[in-house]
This record gives sequence, structure tokens and C-alpha cells, in this order.
Amino acid sequence: MSDFDDNWQISGSSDPATPDVQPHQVQPAAQPVQVFQPAQPMQPAAPQMPMQQPMAQPMGQPVYQQPVAQPMQGQPVYQQPVVQPMQGQPVYQQPGYAQAPVTVSGPMTGYGYAMSQQAVQYRTADYGAEREKNLNECARMINHFSPKVDLYQDYEKCKTDIVRYSRSSVAPLVWGIIICVIGLALVFSAITANYKDNIIGYSIAAGIALLIGVGLILLFALKKRYNKKKIEELYTQLGELSNQLNLLYNGFSNCILPPEFTDPRILFKLQSLIISGRCVTIGNAINALLSVRNTYMRINQAKAQFQQDTAARFNGTPAFFNAVRYLDLR
Repeated sequence: MSDFDDNWQISGSSDPATPDVQPHQVQPAAQPVQVFQPAQPMQPAAPQMPMQQPMAQPMGQPVYQQPVAQPMQGQPVYQQPVVQPMQGQPVYQQPGYAQAPVTVSGPMTGYGYAMSQQAVQYRTADYGAEREKNLNECARMINHFSPKVDLYQDYEKCKTDIVRYSRSSVAPLVWGIIICVIGLALVFSAITANYKDNIIGYSIAAGIALLIGVGLILLFALKKRYNKKKIEELYTQLGELSNQLNLLYNGFSNCILPPEFTDPRILFKLQSLIISGRCVTIGNAINALLSVRNTYMRINQAKAQFQQDTAARFNGTPAFFNAVRYLDLR
């Protein structure tokens, strides 16, 4: 039991269950006190670059992967295109790669692209079908317009006659005026002559010259009047032929050509270009005809001028325009 001594210090055992250490007992060595050190904060890990998945590429295109980290020093190395399995799908040939179609049975390698036999057959069939379609359209137009080829020829002749009669020569008028001036000079010479014989000769020559000059002037005036009357008749005929040609063109449903290219002579030329293999479509054949010596520009200028002239005469409605003469197919 614990008790207090004279100095008021605790003596004895403090607890009966834990008796005081006796002198003969060895006390254990004192253990060093361990001071608790606070834990160091952990350094955040460096963010890792997420691995990017390659984007889906369309069939037949090379897939370029992201640069791969190399253990050696230097720049990242970009890898070669990844070999893609064909899986039975045709790969269409890109321009600038393989020169000839090759049948591919396994995965393709390198940068060359190859075309399967199925794609070759499809292109061949498509080419033949397009050519056959345009030939049928040519035949349909020829069957409709060729029975009226005489109508086109009469129309062209009428236009040619209008141009011819519009350009009447002024030579008779010029020569008539010159001869009349000579006749008047002879008359003046006859008046001023000193001898009677000379007066008679000058008078006869002056009369003949005046008759010839006046006759040429009258001939020019009569011819000009006749030409004007003839031009009016030709314009009337041109209007009638133009109406017939417009009805003929409107009677053909869904014509892919403008009216100026429906002349049967032009249609036969287009058909021959497709049959010979120089062109595949009607549009290609038209472009082939118009590409010679700026023909397209000449036709447009002539069409604009012709429509302007005829619209002024036919109450604002231009006449039918035919381009056959500008294509050297007359």
C-alpha cells in the first residue's frame, strides 16, 4: 500500500497489484521514445497522355497512326500505313497509282491501290450502258427530225437569199453618175466650141453619155425596188418556215438539245461521233463540234444578232435559229 513519509512523499506500492521494485530486482533498460514524424505528402503523378485511337478510315485509304514513343533519343517516328484486310470488298483505283486493273485476292501492301475484277466489269458495263443510252436518244431524235430535212434546207436557203438581196450592188449607180458627169462635160464643150463641126460631134457624144448614165441610175433604182419587194416576200416565207420548225421542235418531248442543233445533218454527225468511239455522250459530241475554231463564240454572236433582227420584224418573237452553217455541215 502507498503511504506518505515525513517529507510528504509517496512511499510504498501504489497498487497492490503492482508491487514496488525490490533492490534485488533488475529494472529493464529504458526504451527510446520514438517521435512520430508526419507523413510527407505524395507528389502527384505526371499526367499520362491518353492513347489516341486511330480514326476510322474509309475503305481503301491508308491509316496513319500517331507517333510512337521511342526508347532512343530523337524525334518520334511516324509509322507506315497499316495494312488493312480487304474482306472481299472491291477497292476502286485512285488516279496516279496503279496503271492497270489487277485482281486482288489478299490484303494490299504499300501505297499502290488495285481494282478488283468486279469493279472493272462494273465500269465496263456502265460505259457500254451510257453509250447505248445516248445512241438510242440520237436514233429517237433522228426519227423525229430527219423526215423534215427539206424544211430545214428551205429555211437555210431562205435566210441565204435574204442576205443576198440585202446586199445589192451600188456599182450601177456609181457608173451612172460618172458617165452623166462626162456627158455634161461634153455638152459644155459643144456649147463653147468655135467650129460647127465640133459642136455636132460634142453634142452627139454628150447625148450618148447622158443616156447611158441615166440608164444605169434607173437600173439601180429599179433593182433596189425589186430587191426590197423580194426581201419582204422572203421574210414572209421565213416566218412561215420558222413557225413550222418551232412546232416540229415542240412536238419532240424532252429534247436534250436546243433548237439550233436539231437539224438532221447535225444529228447524224453527233451519231457518227458516238458510233466511232470518239465520244460517249451527246454532250461530249456537241462539245467536240463546238471546240473547233471558236465555233461556240461565233454561234452565240450570230444567234444574238439574228434574234435581234427578226424580233424587230416579227413583233418581238425571234425566228428559228439553225447553227448548221457554222458547223460546216451544209
